[in-house]
Amino acid sequence: MRVRIGLADTGTDVDVDIEDVDEFVKELEDAIESGASLLWVEDPERGRYAVAVAKIAYVHIEGESTRSVGLR
Repeated sequence: MRVRIGLADTGTDVDVDIEDVDEFVKELEDAIESGASLLWVEDPERGRYAVAVAKIAYVHIEGESTRSVGLR
């Protein structure tokens, strides 16, 4: 599932495909609660990203998309 992490003071987003969103949310919550400085996020196709926890402005988890065919 596609996850977008917005970084404060940069205007930058980190877009990653996450296989287990529930596990990602748990790791994010644990990182925030423990005061960790970095959160490692792995995208199976693009590699790993280190995100500064203090700089996370928002996290957007896209819902399951359905493809439509034809006119809407």
